[in-house]
This record gives sequence, C-alpha cells and structure tokens, in this order.
Amino acid sequence: MGKAVIVATNMLESMIVHPTPTRAEVSDIAIAVREGSDGIMLSGETAHGKFPLKAVKVMHTVALRTEASIPGGQMPPNIGQVFKNHMSEMVAYHATIMSNTLGTSTVVFTRSGFMGIPLSHYRPSGTVFAFTDKKRVQQRLALYQGVCPIYMEFSDDAEETFSRALDLLQKQGMVKEGEEVAIAQSGRQPIWRIHSTHNIQVRTV
Repeated sequence: MGKAVIVATNMLESMIVHPTPTRAEVSDIAIAVREGSDGIMLSGETAHGKFPLKAVKVMHTVALRTEASIPGGQMPPNIGQVFKNHMSEMVAYHATIMSNTLGTSTVVFTRSGFMGIPLSHYRPSGTVFAFTDKKRVQQRLALYQGVCPIYMEFSDDAEETFSRALDLLQKQGMVKEGEEVAIAQSGRQPIWRIHSTHNIQVRTV
C-alpha cells in the first residue's frame, strides 16, 4: 500500500548485555531488509544496553551487506494495481521503469513530499533525490527506502531550479558530470505557477 514500514522489535536484544549478536538476530535483520522494510530500528540496545555503538555497527553492516545481495529494481507484485487511478503514481511508476532501464538516479521536486513516496514504493535501482523547500518534508522522506531528501530553496524559474539541483548533486559527489538522471514532475501539486502538467525527462549532468 505504499506505507513506510519500520521493523523495531528486539532486533539485537542479546547485545544489551553481550558484545556480539546471535545468529538468529543477524538473520532477523537480513530478512527485514530483504523483505523490503523501509527502516530497521534499535531500542533497548542503544537506550540502556552495554554496547550501543557495537549494536549500531552490527545493524549497519548486516543491512548494507544484505542490500548489496538484492537485485536492483525489483518492483512489488501489485504493481499497477494499487495506484492505477492516480496520475502522479503512474508518473512515479514510469519514471522508475525509465531510471531502471537507463541505470540512472531519479530527481523529484516536492513541497508536500507526495511524489517521493510512490517512487520509493516502486523500489527503483537508483537513488531517488527528493528536493524540497520544507524541513518537515525532508525529515519525513528520510524514512522511506531509497529516498535521499535534500533541502533547497526553489526558484520561480523551473530551469534555474533544475540547474541548481544538478549542480548541488554534482558538488556533493552524488552524481558525476556527463551522467544522466531521470526527472519526474507531477501536476498534482505544481511547484511553479504554470499550467498543471505531468512529465518525465532525462537530463545530462
């Protein structure tokens, strides 16, 4: 249903008192990541455990290694059914197809955070760079798998905003010069004062 899911129950409970996890706990983390959870979370292990830093490092390492073993671009089996009546979600779906085919990242501009959520739901193989001019939206989008929310003031000129966003990504080393990125725009909540439109385009950094 495109909802954010966080697995947060006793992930590394033994590490409250022991410096190493059990095999079952490592397996639990790997399964949560492999099944598509947006986030995994520690509680007692870091709140009052004896080895909080080690617990974080174990979870981080297992999650990264598990993600590296998952084939990219695997979409949920209900693709095209949940959101088939909403134009914005269809834009997200086709943007994902395009980015997976070209092997690119996806850039989206959003004030509400809406477009970042279906893009995450479709699990593109590349990163979704969600630019927003609202701090609360940036914080919320950080929960969703595959989404890198970036705070940036928007200009009234769309082309200027595009250019600033791509320059920022390049300066931060997130994309390279000459690399292509897919840009998805939805007219559901237009960023600029122009006629409502939906489009997907590919640009070279």
